[in-house]
Amino acid sequence: MKKTSWVSLTLLFVTYFTFGWKLSEFDVPPHQTWFLAIASIFVLAIALSFPLRNTKALIRAWFSSDIGAFLSIIVGAFVAVVVFAWMHLFATCLLLISAGALARLDIQMSGWKNWRAFAVLITISLAGVGLGGAIEFWLKTGRLVFS
Repeated sequence: MKKTSWVSLTLLFVTYFTFGWKLSEFDVPPHQTWFLAIASIFVLAIALSFPLRNTKALIRAWFSSDIGAFLSIIVGAFVAVVVFAWMHLFATCLLLISAGALARLDIQMSGWKNWRAFAVLITISLAGVGLGGAIEFWLKTGRLVFS
């Protein structure tokens, strides 16, 4: 790997570390929260590693019909309301996506294949979120997670 790609991978780790730290601070049922976070990490890593080849054709086919265009406007308005109502959550998601995309671009410039890029993205993301959550839990409770 090139030297510049380590900067983006470090940024990806720190971003997910902070996300894990904040996720561990929530007072909601931890099993559901962590399952949703890990599932979203996998979905993002898959989306960044294995992009759809015919995305333009799918979008063009969807917008060519009146029903598709109408539903897109309705869904877009709903998403805009959700974004404005939960700006803090949207900004966090946008930051995670941006850090992942930057790391994926650097990995792609290094010439790595899709599966190896997926493995690197998922490993660094899960390590960051797990370590951030574990350290916050350890500092909050004063004991180790595994003891």
